[in-house]
Amino acid sequence: MINEENVNQAIFEYANKIYGKRSKELFQRYVDEFPEKDVELPDEKWRNNFLAWLFFEKMLPETGLTIAEEFAKNTPDLSPEMKENVLRMKNIIRSRFIVISKKDLFLKIKDMKRDEVYKVKLHAASPVYPNCVITGRIHPFGDHYRFAGVFSMSISPLILDPDVLMNAYENDGLKKIESIPLRQGSSLQSILNKYPAHWIDWMSKHYGLKERLKKEKIQGIENKIVNDLPQIILNLPEKSKETLAFCIKQGGFVKYGQLKEYDDDMDFFWKEGKTLSTIGMLRQKGLMVVGKMVFGDRRFKVAFIPNEIREGLKSILSP
Repeated sequence: MINEENVNQAIFEYANKIYGKRSKELFQRYVDEFPEKDVELPDEKWRNNFLAWLFFEKMLPETGLTIAEEFAKNTPDLSPEMKENVLRMKNIIRSRFIVISKKDLFLKIKDMKRDEVYKVKLHAASPVYPNCVITGRIHPFGDHYRFAGVFSMSISPLILDPDVLMNAYENDGLKKIESIPLRQGSSLQSILNKYPAHWIDWMSKHYGLKERLKKEKIQGIENKIVNDLPQIILNLPEKSKETLAFCIKQGGFVKYGQLKEYDDDMDFFWKEGKTLSTIGMLRQKGLMVVGKMVFGDRRFKVAFIPNEIREGLKSILSP
């Protein structure tokens, strides 16, 4: 099964099978068109970057396609989603990027020329940190981007990008919220009381409530979630329902690491119109909480479903 982890290798193997005997010819014919041909890199890294350009970006005159597009056309067992991802690989963005934040394999980077911000997934764990400047290429892939080549990477304390500073502030605020102490029977109201006012305001607006005081808004949010739970769940994406069902099956809470397959891109300041992550959507609707619980003699980060809606979710999500 070709997936995100092995699709590049599959394209390389296809290229070797179809064009391997012509590799020298292709190099001599197209090397002068390679935009980074004069970049000084170790031989193997330069070669890999040239091949990535040749496979993903260069349209071959004899086919009218890139090699990646040709691979997508001639690989029948490629899923429609993966085929679409491969066809979009040619939409390369090359620039200098500053790393705003890092979470697991995901980076949030800003194009220093155009001020556009991109969510980029690394191929593997890498020593990349906020304020790091990367010169390279990225291409779209599903709901995020991936690197098509990195030419240089450095950290300069002289660059004080406001987005990096704001992200550090947001991360600190989010970390405090995700340290809220929880017990097995913690109520939704007791949790919402610890949320910052702007989170409560957003939730109140989302549920169409008119209350003015924070205490009244919290009560209204709780009533809305409990009373309208079937309709709220009905409108969720399948992946979010799957996440809730998994937590309910485990008793209503799980150690956060058990949800690593589900995206939880979450901002401290919620942005209107932003596509919400699988877990982020549940958190913003008050259906799931991230906090700290005691297991034995240690505190762990957990994903937690408020006590008031567990039984309701069992009925709604049961097979």
